[in-house]
Amino acid sequence: MKRAVWFLPVLLIFVLVSGAFAQGLKEFDVFTGEPLPDYPGSTIIGDIIRAETGVKLNREALVGDLETKVGLMIASGDYPDMVVAAHFTSLLKDAGALIPLNDLIEEHAPNLKRLYANHWEMLQQEDGNVYWLPIQALPYGPDTSRYPSLAFFMNKRVLKDAGWPEVKTLDQYFQLIEDYMAKNPTYNGESTIGYLTLFDDWRSFATTNVPQHLMGYPNEGEFVPVMEKGRYVVKEYHTSNTAKQYYQKLNEMYNKGVVDKETFIMNYDQYIEKLSSGRVLGTFNQFWQMQEGQNYLLRDDPDSMFVPLPIVIDVLVEERQRDIPYVQPTQGMGITIACDDPVGAIKYLDYLIKEDTQRLIQWGIEGEHYEVDENGLYYRTPEQLALFRDPDWVQNVFGRQYFHNAFPSLRGLDENGNMFFPDTQPHLIYSDSTDAEKEVMDAYGVKSFSDLFNEPIFKKYFPLWTITMPAGSAAHIEETRMKDVLNRYVPELVMSKPEQFEGIWANYVKDIKPLMVEQIKEYQKWIDWRMENW
Repeated sequence: MKRAVWFLPVLLIFVLVSGAFAQGLKEFDVFTGEPLPDYPGSTIIGDIIRAETGVKLNREALVGDLETKVGLMIASGDYPDMVVAAHFTSLLKDAGALIPLNDLIEEHAPNLKRLYANHWEMLQQEDGNVYWLPIQALPYGPDTSRYPSLAFFMNKRVLKDAGWPEVKTLDQYFQLIEDYMAKNPTYNGESTIGYLTLFDDWRSFATTNVPQHLMGYPNEGEFVPVMEKGRYVVKEYHTSNTAKQYYQKLNEMYNKGVVDKETFIMNYDQYIEKLSSGRVLGTFNQFWQMQEGQNYLLRDDPDSMFVPLPIVIDVLVEERQRDIPYVQPTQGMGITIACDDPVGAIKYLDYLIKEDTQRLIQWGIEGEHYEVDENGLYYRTPEQLALFRDPDWVQNVFGRQYFHNAFPSLRGLDENGNMFFPDTQPHLIYSDSTDAEKEVMDAYGVKSFSDLFNEPIFKKYFPLWTITMPAGSAAHIEETRMKDVLNRYVPELVMSKPEQFEGIWANYVKDIKPLMVEQIKEYQKWIDWRMENW
């Protein structure tokens, strides 16, 4: 039976692809600012997309530092046809490397025009043009998810051993880890790792931005807008008492051997490898940064899966760490001045964004990767679920990552009543969870891990981090220098002897305080503008 199920789709893809090759493929060079491996050459959805569009992508993924890569592009004038460069996309626009998309979309891209309509004013730059398309659009309504967007994560074994306790504060979190380490110094013949923090290059925000979350905030970036007398006022948190307590706690845990000794020298791949080993008891991160490790654990060692916890610095802090769904207006996919066929490029992006393509990329082929019930709702059989729980299969056989993370896509509610993201299909969030996930949810009386957290607060401007400092401005110079200070001092604060901490903290505050003045002014200007105009 399996052979028969696979034969027809494969034959269909072969016929379609053969026809596309016979007619000649159109090729586009595309740079995606994420460290994906090389495209395997053939995937289930990739072959369908190539056959239906007649387009072959020559992909270049990120190697090294993204800001450096973008700077080299600008200096050399050597651009791909299409590019997405996270929050450095505006630097390409400022350098004159991106073409306006308004007329191209109006004339050749009805799906892009329709599906980004709710966000169009947000995407327009000061000259009225749109130069890039955000990675996600929300055309029909928001969604919820199985996991919150960020958390202090704890190994399931720790919570189960402690009898599923309620864990709210940083002290409680680390006490549980210490207690478990004392009883379980090894796992599978290797030493147990109490806590791991990620500090690799631009991903270092997984360490340095944590104080805002301990103060109860969702991910705002480097600063937090605080409601004061009916107005959001931008505040810094890097020198706050919460930041000091956080780094001092990491320092204490480092000197006790709880924080991994290699935490500041490992790269992202090593971080994921350690998470996937089951030896790590705790980490903080945004879920998308550690999801690969979680997926491997759910497949290979489910009792060591990570559970997200709403940790704050003190029980008096009101926790509001969950994101509201939002569009990232300051970054996305653009078409460069090097593209010889911008009409073909925009038509390709228009094909990718349409609902049928998005259903293919997220759900797959009906009858093979998902089913439809009598009410028109999508679901997966246990056999189909098993496929999509294998991260290697999803990436290298199905091919989702190569057409989703960097390209314009849809999230939230589909017009047909389903969700574009299978993991956010409300009636499936609990039922499609693994047995290991259900055991945790049942223990805490919730139907999703997001339910462990308080409901998010709607903020019209959200999030602050999507505001970009103008290239070459005083605020931009401050931003760069501030990151240098964080990169220098944070490892010192954590790895120093306890008696050295106060002196290092004083020097850190002295050096970083003057580097936030112009940034706060710039952020405040744009927060005020968004609150008035969005």
